[in-house]
Amino acid sequence: MIKNIFPLSIPQTISPFSKPNLAVRTYSILTSNQFNNAKWMYNDLLISKGDHISCRQGSRYDRDISKTNLSRNLSISTQKSQYHTNHSILSRLSILSLTAKQDSILLLKTKPFNCNKVALRFNSTTNTTDTIPPHTESTESTKASTEPNEIEPDQGESNFKDVFRLFLLVKKDYKLLIVSLTLLTISCTIGMMIPKIIGLILDALKSVATTPDGGSSPPPTIMFGLTLYEFLGGFSVALFIGCAANYGRLILLRILSERLVARLRSVVMKHTLHQDSEFFDVHKVGDLISRLGADSYIVSRSITQKISDGVKSLICGGVGIGMMLELSMDLSSVLVCFVIPVVLSASIFGKQIRINSRELQDATGQLTRVSEEQLNGVRTVQSFVAEQREIKRFNHSIREIFDVGKRAAFINAKFFTSTSLVGDLSFLTVLVYGSYLVLHGSLTIGDLTAFMLYTEYTGNAIFGLSTFYSEIMQGAGAASRLFELTDRVPTIRPTLGKTYTPGKGEIEFKNVSFAYPTRPSNQIFKSLNFKIKPGSNVCIVGPSGKGKSTIALLLLHYYNPTSGQILIDGQDITKLNSKSLRRQIAVVQQEPVLMSGTIRDNITYGLTEEPTKEEIRTVAKQCFCHNFIVKFPYTYDTYIGPHGTLLSGGQKQRIAIARALIKKPNILILDEATSALDVESEGAINYTFGQLMKSKSMTIVSIAHRLSTIRRSENIIVLGNDGSVVEMGKFKELFADPTSELSKLLNEKSSRKKVVTKTVPPVSSTSVSSANGSSIHHEGTILEEDHAQEDHESEAPPTIITTQQLEDSIESVLNDVSAESKPIKLSPKDPL
Repeated sequence: MIKNIFPLSIPQTISPFSKPNLAVRTYSILTSNQFNNAKWMYNDLLISKGDHISCRQGSRYDRDISKTNLSRNLSISTQKSQYHTNHSILSRLSILSLTAKQDSILLLKTKPFNCNKVALRFNSTTNTTDTIPPHTESTESTKASTEPNEIEPDQGESNFKDVFRLFLLVKKDYKLLIVSLTLLTISCTIGMMIPKIIGLILDALKSVATTPDGGSSPPPTIMFGLTLYEFLGGFSVALFIGCAANYGRLILLRILSERLVARLRSVVMKHTLHQDSEFFDVHKVGDLISRLGADSYIVSRSITQKISDGVKSLICGGVGIGMMLELSMDLSSVLVCFVIPVVLSASIFGKQIRINSRELQDATGQLTRVSEEQLNGVRTVQSFVAEQREIKRFNHSIREIFDVGKRAAFINAKFFTSTSLVGDLSFLTVLVYGSYLVLHGSLTIGDLTAFMLYTEYTGNAIFGLSTFYSEIMQGAGAASRLFELTDRVPTIRPTLGKTYTPGKGEIEFKNVSFAYPTRPSNQIFKSLNFKIKPGSNVCIVGPSGKGKSTIALLLLHYYNPTSGQILIDGQDITKLNSKSLRRQIAVVQQEPVLMSGTIRDNITYGLTEEPTKEEIRTVAKQCFCHNFIVKFPYTYDTYIGPHGTLLSGGQKQRIAIARALIKKPNILILDEATSALDVESEGAINYTFGQLMKSKSMTIVSIAHRLSTIRRSENIIVLGNDGSVVEMGKFKELFADPTSELSKLLNEKSSRKKVVTKTVPPVSSTSVSSANGSSIHHEGTILEEDHAQEDHESEAPPTIITTQQLEDSIESVLNDVSAESKPIKLSPKDPL
């Protein structure tokens, strides 16, 4: 049965059949903004074994259920054949039905231009309808479910609203816009006087009589008592003023455009960064980048350049119509007949252009997502020799853009051809009827010439208005994607709630249940209970994928628990200001994320107060990264590249640890924080953590699989397969008990991983660089843990390293971690 829908609920109609154990749920695939002004793209349908989804026969697959990733648990029946898919992306198939063999997730993407109802028929022993919200549709749902009808949504209100909001974006710079439009009015008005002046000159020249002696009469007066040459001289000055006004208008509009796109991108990024984790679980980074880049530019261009062109066309059209009415009412009445087809054409094609623009931006966003994923994982692609596969996937996205662009070409061609045809017919009609009026003396040649020029000018203006309407619809389509980001209110608003009162770092989970919003049927925790004393050092262990890292996400209040309470220093985190809480928590992830910039920038990242150079150096030494930093030409001001690509994995990990420690948090979360380090570096870092534990200056929560990390912790919390706490206690006690869950877990891991040493022939004066750059002399033993290398030197069999042997080997690393050749010892007074 359908368990839930994310990210937003869709209006549903429930229609029970005559059998008590059979029911049908009909989901209306709505367009953006239609249902309660909700804007959404993707919806996860969680379907169970036996569920049946049917679409209207003959409906195109990519229009009803687009980009649907079907697993092997789903079978699909098309008009051609029925087959099972294995991680395939299907498109352009005529669907008859789709059946679930096991519990699965079906990803639906709405397509605004084709809004078919999709009937979801499920077989169950009970008619489960309690979680389904009521729908306001009529009760004829049985018919709708068995034979879904096409929905014809009214987009008019949505179009108008998006366009209106589009214009409101320029509100802060309205003065600049008014000045530019004033200059535009001046230049357009002067330009539109040219046909009238040409007509006056032609009529004046016709009246010039020839004298008997072959001479000519004096130049006639044109207007205001000015002779022909005087009038032309004055009009030349007016034309120069018009050019200057147009020059100023172009500069002001470009400045306005740059201001707008900068402000728009800033606002969108601000709203995006304040979204909750649920938002980022649904939206991919590539799509967000596309919205910030391409969509923002399209919106800016629509508001500035295209509005300018539209106003210019409006002014020219208005002046042209006024002058034509003055010249000849008869010819003007003929032209009115051609206005109605233009208006109808704009109304019909404008809606299609807007929808097509939205589709184009969606397809472009998909291409950006694919390319961003491929380029970020280029080494993985190459290592699996999957270049051809990724090229095909990229070409598939390109093909989607091409298909949308091809549809756009046909829509625009129909639109502009129809308006051009109407314009040409109107020009020909005016010419024929105007000639008739001249022959009968009702119109002068000068007036006919001026009228014909105004007809051409006005036709171009109307064509420009149709182009303006088309561009505005494209801008509205792009703006709707931006408004989706700015309108969305996050479930967890980081600036709301009580300010967290820092304590000593006590943590308590009370009957916490949790499931990720995108996977609500997959329960991570159910009644999870544990308490961590302030200043203690606790390690959370358990099977992979059973919620260890999820605990860290919940502590940082990235998600709200489904039920229960999470208390930090006795304060419910769901009622706290998330920003104030996160300032007191530091986290080091398994794969640290560094920002573009210098090493200093990354160590001090997010601090409200700038630390001194000595504080930075001290924490760098404590994390054993000072020595490799000073070897760089620019030391702490060395640029590390995007995501720290110019550093090794171990160097990035140590800088991330330094970034966490300099924050002086109440709670330090270590999510496999030393996974990227070799044994020696890990031992050195563990020494630092050991000193922190002794100082009791912060609560340390470690999430680990490795024995070296687990054994340094005071207390162990073991999670079971169901996400509950199955065991708690001291490491030595649990490790010594062969029946404990911890021992079972470690024994299971040891069957897959061996902690080994390899004996190699003694080499005199052999030195191995330690984590901080010092040299450690060994005479025959290379220690390895989870970093086994191929043995090219010896055929000696591996032997198990005891815990004590591992501790003894690390001591040599700690002998040279400071300038005084003494181990660094941390105390509560140390400026971390």
